[in-house]
Amino acid sequence: MAQKEQAKNPFEGLQLWKVIGVFALVFAVVQISVAGIKDGINFLMNLINANNNVRAFFGSTVSQISMIATIILITTPVIRSVLNKPGVESLYPRLKSWWKDFLVGVGISSAALLIIFLIELALGWINITGLALDGSAPIAWMRTIWVALLFNLTISVMEEVLFHGLLLQGTIEAWDKRGALFISSIIFGGFKIISIGLNSTNWLQFIPLLAFPGVIFGLAYLRTGNLWLATGLNFAWNICQGDILNLTGAHSEDNLFGFITSAKGPKWFVGTPYGIELGAAGILSLILMAVGIWWWTEKNSIQGN
Repeated sequence: MAQKEQAKNPFEGLQLWKVIGVFALVFAVVQISVAGIKDGINFLMNLINANNNVRAFFGSTVSQISMIATIILITTPVIRSVLNKPGVESLYPRLKSWWKDFLVGVGISSAALLIIFLIELALGWINITGLALDGSAPIAWMRTIWVALLFNLTISVMEEVLFHGLLLQGTIEAWDKRGALFISSIIFGGFKIISIGLNSTNWLQFIPLLAFPGVIFGLAYLRTGNLWLATGLNFAWNICQGDILNLTGAHSEDNLFGFITSAKGPKWFVGTPYGIELGAAGILSLILMAVGIWWWTEKNSIQGN
C-alpha cells in the first residue's frame, strides 16, 4: 500500500514538473511547426497566384491535414518514450465505434449550444439580422464551410492531443485523476487567455471560466479513455458557437457561414465577444454537455456489460 501511495506522489517516479516541462516543449514545437506549414502553403498559393477555389479546396486541405498529421507525429513519440503509452492508440484507437463517439460528441455540443441560442432568442438577448453568406454563389458557401470544417477540426485535434492526450494523461501517471484534471484545465484556461490576448481586465478572473471547457473535454477523455468523444465535443463547440449560431454576435469571423447576430443580453449571461465561456450561458451549456457525456458513457458501459 505504501508503495502504491508513493507512486502517486507528484514528486516521485514520473515527476509532475517533468510532465509539465515536456508538455511545454512539445507545445512550443507544435506551434512552430504548425505556423511553418501555414506560412509555407500561403507562400505556395501566392507563388502560383492561386484563386479562391484553389486556396480553399487545395491549399487549406493540404495545410490543415498536414497540421493534424504533424501534431500527432510530434506528440506520439513523446507519449511512448516519456509516458510508456502506446502512442496513437492512447489518443485515437482504432475502435469499431470511433465514429459514433465522435458524432455523439458533435451532437452533444451542438444540442447544448442550440438550447442556449433558443433561450437567448426567446428572451430577446440575441437577434438574427441575416445570413453571413446571403446572396453569395454556391461555390462561396462551399469554400467557407469547407475551410471552417477543416480549421475547427485542426484546432480541436491540437487542443485534445496536447492538453488531454499528453498533459492530462501524463499528469495522471505522475499524480492522480482529480489533480490531473485540475492542472490540465488551469493550463488550458491560461493558454486561452494568452491566445486571445485578454487584457481589458484582470486575466486571473477569467482563468476558471476558460478552464471549465477543459474540465468537460477532459472528463470525456477520462470517461472513454480516448479522444474521439472529446474531439467531437471540442469541434462542435467551436464551429457552432462561432461559425454557425454566432452566439457572440461577432461579424468579422472569416469562417462565419451561419447567422449574423446581435447579442443584446446581459454580459453576465451571454458572455463577451470572445465567447460564451465568460458568461452563465457558457457554464449552463457545459453542464448540459457534462450530462450528455455521462449519459453516453453510461449507455456504452451498460451495453458493454
